[in-house]
Amino acid sequence: MLIVLFALILRAYSFLSQGDYRQEVNSQLPPDGQGLYESCAPQDGSRCLDRLKQMAAGGFTLVLNYDQLNGTAEQQLAYAKRAYSLGMRVIWAMSDPAFWNGTDLISHYSDLAATCNCSDNNGFIRYFVRLVKDLPATWGYYVGDEVAPGNHAKLKMVTDLVKQTDPHHPRLFVSCSQCDHDANLSYVASLIPMVDTTDVVGTDWYPVGSGADSVTDTGKVASAVQSVADQYGKRSAMVLQSFTWSEYPSSYHSCSPYPSCVPYPTEAQMRQMRDLTLQSSHPRLILWYSYFDILKSDNPTSHWTDLVAAASAKMSGGSKGTIYKICRSVVYIEGGKTIIDSGHRQAQQAIRAIVRQQLILLAKPQAMCARGSDSNGTPS
Repeated sequence: MLIVLFALILRAYSFLSQGDYRQEVNSQLPPDGQGLYESCAPQDGSRCLDRLKQMAAGGFTLVLNYDQLNGTAEQQLAYAKRAYSLGMRVIWAMSDPAFWNGTDLISHYSDLAATCNCSDNNGFIRYFVRLVKDLPATWGYYVGDEVAPGNHAKLKMVTDLVKQTDPHHPRLFVSCSQCDHDANLSYVASLIPMVDTTDVVGTDWYPVGSGADSVTDTGKVASAVQSVADQYGKRSAMVLQSFTWSEYPSSYHSCSPYPSCVPYPTEAQMRQMRDLTLQSSHPRLILWYSYFDILKSDNPTSHWTDLVAAASAKMSGGSKGTIYKICRSVVYIEGGKTIIDSGHRQAQQAIRAIVRQQLILLAKPQAMCARGSDSNGTPS
């Protein structure tokens, strides 16, 4: 172990000495970065892998793909390998109601189940989690998407099994803030009953074109989520709007004149949502909904450019410093205490040995630092 630690320290020093690995960042951005909701089945091959390139080029470090499990085990691993090679991590989508509503998962995900050698849903869940839990691309698991509290018991059975199978990666649950009309628990009434199903609590917030809600209320929403996270010992997350309600005609609130009353969020509106979130909470991550809606919009190039600009804009008044990539982790140099979110202990020790007095670690060390991975991040 000491030999491995010494090797890590030497490697970290070698990275620190290379100016090419430096860039200016804003210290107020979420520790795990920002990500995108995607909907592209890995069984579609290069089409989905190429979309990851655009996401990474836009500065996004996380992907949550609704169609993730529609593909073979080999295709899942290829997707993860490509994401990691681009500096991204995967939030594995296990939020389909099929996981908890009694659907036969082996039939529902037949391509993936072909190599499962399992006979029931629990066996399939264990199989999938074991397939991805040691991949350096794995951020964690998306276990709930606006699940009503009435389904708590069913969901908890699944999320408990995920945690038992992989206790080292977080589970993410996202509620519907605009579905909550309890005056005493604004925005989080449907989140609170679900906190024991997850490690990271979040909600989605889509005010532009909704009718009753305003972008300026984003801070209130983020603060409410953070209060829940603090009360129950969780981390927080926010899902922000980068789509138009006109793409969901059965869901949007009636407005007039249509469709001009349901526009795409502007760059300024998206940036304001992001800034209000960061000013009112300390989320572990921010996700944007959604990449796939942008691609099918009337002007994908313009809307994508707006989102990238909004998500990457510097926070006004934020402190600045220098980051260095160490074993594909991100270390922020600014002085003050050292905060290490999570990650492999040996990699943490190596970094602490170098930067104990100076650094704030904003992204957890990747497993390749201590597990012996090849250059593409595949465990060897």
